[in-house]
This record gives sequence, structure tokens and C-alpha cells, in this order.
Amino acid sequence: MNGNPSGYFSPTRGLRQGDPLSPLLFVICTEGFAALIRQAISEKRLEGVKVAPRAPRISHLFFADDSYLFLRGTLQECENLITILNENEELSGQRVNLGKSAVCFSKNVSLPDQEFLAQILGVGAVGVHDKYLGLPTLIARSKMATFRYLEEKLLERLQGWKQRTLSWDAKETLIKSIALALPLHVMSCFRLPLSLCRLLDRHVARFWWVVEDGHSRIRWISWRNMCRSKHEGGMGFRRFEQFNQALLAKIGWRILTDPDSLLAQVYKGKYFPNTSFLSATARSRPSWGWQSVLYGRQLLEKGLRWQIGNGQTASLLHSNWIPQVHPWPVRFNPRVLPVGGDPTEFEVISLEGGCWVEDKLTQWFDPDTCSAIRAIPLPR
Repeated sequence: MNGNPSGYFSPTRGLRQGDPLSPLLFVICTEGFAALIRQAISEKRLEGVKVAPRAPRISHLFFADDSYLFLRGTLQECENLITILNENEELSGQRVNLGKSAVCFSKNVSLPDQEFLAQILGVGAVGVHDKYLGLPTLIARSKMATFRYLEEKLLERLQGWKQRTLSWDAKETLIKSIALALPLHVMSCFRLPLSLCRLLDRHVARFWWVVEDGHSRIRWISWRNMCRSKHEGGMGFRRFEQFNQALLAKIGWRILTDPDSLLAQVYKGKYFPNTSFLSATARSRPSWGWQSVLYGRQLLEKGLRWQIGNGQTASLLHSNWIPQVHPWPVRFNPRVLPVGGDPTEFEVISLEGGCWVEDKLTQWFDPDTCSAIRAIPLPR
């Protein structure tokens, strides 16, 4: 009190919403809830979910004040979950809002069991077109129908702007800061259908060229050229298709650079347990999330290059390791390759004394490629 420690006092009023201490106390309560779940997992009262035998087991995911809880579709685990929720309510004073909660079942649970377990939990089932954290909870077979709500949101926003008299600068600001940012969260997680991306581009282009009376001006330049950077003669707008792929490439980069993250571990255990992310394939019946990551990887691979270290990981034939050589991969003389040899183990080049072996360089590569290889910094 006034810079000096004071005696004990008993709080009686609690904290108002917006108090700086409120988020910290909420985090403490959430940690207690997570501890109850981990204790139930250790005591085999809850099992969580594994999407693949070699994937990590997931019991809960927390997003601020929202929670995902994973359990097996049995009566015993549902009752154990209710016990944990009641215990957490007694300890923290936080009660689950069942009216805003829902349950989602896998296809392995029969419809009568789904209705029975949902009744036990006291919540409803997730609908096909429901959303959670701004994302669709279920991806239907028709991707256009799943993500069609993005077009509706964009049109609603554009219709409100068309009723105003806006300058070119105002339109540019609205398009770049709001219109292109509306589907940003969805595009950073899922690949949008190509037809939907082109439809969104068409709506934004129509808003750019429209005049006050509702008629369009003469379009002196195509929207593709308008989406070029300003130093290339465009306006710097983003095309939704390319923007979507760039955002998904960031997920691939995270998987590549942070293999210990939960996202990387789940995808590796499910889709590429015995290989690397760059060598992974779609496999049979992949999820739309994994197909979206592979779509972003196509862009990521165009800018990746291996840095030669000990030569144990990079494939000399199929990896991008020589700078300034296009197109990839580097093509060697097939007459000097051993029959049945493994390119990842065959010593096309070797390091002796921390430098390149000149006779092998001149034997395997042309002069331009040799110059590019000599410019590669070698590890010490």
C-alpha cells in the first residue's frame, strides 16, 4: 500500500470484466482445468484421441475462453468428463455454458449412440454448416458450398460501400485493409476453391470500377495487371488464389522448421511417419486440411534450397542444392551413374580438407554449374 507491503486482506467484491488481473486469473483457472484433465488421462479415466498410431494423443485444446475436449464415444468417459467439469466448477466457480456447447462424433459412432451420448452430456450435435472460431467445423464434399459464406460476407460489405461517394484512394484503402482481409483467417487454414477465388476477385474488381449511378467505368486494364505491385505498373492488390497459397505456404514452413510443434507431430504421424515433409504425398482419402498444406507446399518448394553440410540428408539428384541453376532438379550425366545406385548415398561430390574436389566437379557438371557449386559456402 503506497509502496510498502501491507497486511492480509480478504477480497469480497471480485474483479470486473476488463480488469488487468482478470486474464491472469483466467489463465490460472485454465491451468487448473488442464491439470484435472491430465490427471484423468494418467488414471485412465479419459483416453483422448489419436488420429494415427504414431500420432500424439490429444486430450484437450484451449483457445482463450474456448475449449476442445477429446474423448472416446463411451458412456463411461462421458460421465467421467461431466465429473471433471463439475469438479472444475466447484474449484474455480466457472460453469460451462451448455447452450453454447456442442459435440461432434466420428463416423465410427452409430446414430443411436450419438443421440444417447449427446443427451448424457446435455448438449446438441454439431451441424454441417456450423462454425467455430470463424472456421467451418465440418468440410462437406462440396467445397464451394462450405465456403460460400465468405462471398456473402464480402458482398454485404461491398454493398454498404457502394452507396457512398468514394474517391480512388478511399476505394484502394477499403479493398486492401478490409475486403482482402475478410477471408484472411479462413485462407490461412484451408484452400478455397478456385472458382470461389475468381468470384471474389470479380466482386472486388466490380467494386473498383463502379461509379456513383451503379454503372461501371471502362476497364482500361485487366484485374490481373491491377494486382501487380506498384513499381510494376499495378495497384498492389492481391489475387485471392495467390494470397491463399502464400498463407498456406506459411503452415508448410512452420511444419518444416518446427517439427516438434503439435501441428507437425499430428501431420507427421498421420501422413508421413516414415519420410520427410517435402517427400510426403496425399495418400488415400486425405483431409482437406492436409490437401491445403500440400497446395501451399508447391509454392514453398519454389523458394527452398538445401545448404550442403555432411551430405547425409539432401538428395544430390532431386534436391535443390545448387544455386542459380534452373529448372530443378539438377540433371547429371546418366552414363556415369551406377546401375541401381541410390542418389542419396552416391558420392557425386565429396569434401576433402573442407573444399570441393575439382576433378569430380569437372567430370559431373558443366562450367557454369561448377562455378555455382564453388560459390557455395562449405561448413567448417
